[in-house]
Amino acid sequence: MPEVDPATLELRPFVEDDEPEVTSWFTDAGQLRYFAGPRFIWPLDAGQWRSIRIDPSVTAWTAVLPGSDLPIGHGELVAETAERVRLARLAVRPQQRGQGLGRAIILKLVAKAREAGHSLITLTVHQDDSTAIRGYRGIGFELSGSALAHSNVRMEMALGIPFSGGA
Repeated sequence: MPEVDPATLELRPFVEDDEPEVTSWFTDAGQLRYFAGPRFIWPLDAGQWRSIRIDPSVTAWTAVLPGSDLPIGHGELVAETAERVRLARLAVRPQQRGQGLGRAIILKLVAKAREAGHSLITLTVHQDDSTAIRGYRGIGFELSGSALAHSNVRMEMALGIPFSGGA
């Protein structure tokens, strides 16, 4: 498959029809755990996806190319407070990895968090995932504390907007 220009990437709301494709990206329990932490269990099924779609704190997104419905990425924003949102469950279709799409998805999700009026975005990442940590740092995230449960660390980034008390 040819390289994808990350600048052409679009985010649209995650829908039920996206589930089979995104599910196919995880071939074992370990890959699923890196994607979802303890929220999902192997094997991933429609009921687990439904729990995300009906959770009012979660806004799930599908990354696609213009004119295509094929999911090539997935990412979620989880509202923790009116001020703070968490970047969660980020994945890129295996055939498109290494093309900068993860970074493009993150940047678009950060923009969505700003648009929603959040002033802080956080995430957790496996402490041994040095590639991801380096990538998040390159975008502007900083480590914020010690290791969390499940060998994760928390990172955060101020979004540069004042919190207005509502979103």
